[in-house]
Amino acid sequence: MVNNISKVMLAAVIVSGTMYSGVLSTQPAKAETNILFNRFVPAKHPFNVGMFVPWAKDVMRATNGRVKVNFTSASLAPPPKQWNMVSKGIADAAMLANSFERNRLKLQSISQIPFSVSSASIRGIALWRTQKKYFDSANEYKGMKALGVWTISGANFYHTKKPITAVSDLKREKMWAIAGIPNRMMTKLGAVVVSVPGVKMFNVVSKGVVNGTVTSSYTLLAFKLMPYIKHITLLPGGMNANTFTFLFSKKKWDKLSRQDKDAISSVSGERIAKNAGDMVDKLDAKALGLAKKKGIKIIKAGSAFVSDMKQRLAFVESNWLAAAKERGIDGPAALAYFRSELK
Repeated sequence: MVNNISKVMLAAVIVSGTMYSGVLSTQPAKAETNILFNRFVPAKHPFNVGMFVPWAKDVMRATNGRVKVNFTSASLAPPPKQWNMVSKGIADAAMLANSFERNRLKLQSISQIPFSVSSASIRGIALWRTQKKYFDSANEYKGMKALGVWTISGANFYHTKKPITAVSDLKREKMWAIAGIPNRMMTKLGAVVVSVPGVKMFNVVSKGVVNGTVTSSYTLLAFKLMPYIKHITLLPGGMNANTFTFLFSKKKWDKLSRQDKDAISSVSGERIAKNAGDMVDKLDAKALGLAKKKGIKIIKAGSAFVSDMKQRLAFVESNWLAAAKERGIDGPAALAYFRSELK
């Protein structure tokens, strides 16, 4: 009887061992790393379609499936709190509108200098190259890993009631502009400025809180502004271009293997600026084409108007140069390099 029990137990051990061995043999050689990306823009937003989703696929491919990016179904923090959210480990990665950290991030506002270039792709790539060549040494992203920086296209004027053809047309006009430098520029031009996050632009335009906006053409589609806009004034090179950073948790980054860091870096950086910029540029062209078909009046700013704005907005460049000096950066050299890359 004892011998029989022993045989049964031995058989069970053998079977169990075989099963356990089989389970081990089917496990991946390396555990999968999951990255939680906080997404606060709509799913159809050009940043999501043109850059976030392709980046996630690129990461999966580049790491041979070792690293997977998951997106939140709803934002885990409001747009101005993305830095704090990532630094606290609530999410591993996020998009930051740099204007919300303007006291921390001063150098990237080189792209806010008026009338630089209209293309988001060209401006974004130039900004990333300038970041790597000049700005990294200032360590503005201390405690964070910046996987990329990018911009939207040059800002134009969009109005619900009248064409904007001179600075005098902006006097006491209620206009949306993002917080920070764009707000100060529009205030300098005489407008009454309302600054809410871009994702809330539709609310202030559709409800008549503002009469117009200063932003990129793609917002007519991305934020569904088209039905409310009657006039567009195109500015050569754009009045400014809002900048963004692809934030990644430094703690999460430090836990990655060198192999995975290299793989993720290979699909980030300049590629992020190009992917986001290309999508914005395509949507700009689509939005302006559709606006024309719908009878929205589109004009180009006259030379006298542009000259007047340049004079009034010269403070943006001088303030940036002062900030660069504060950060220990050769501002004139960095600005000259940025402009050469725009060409």
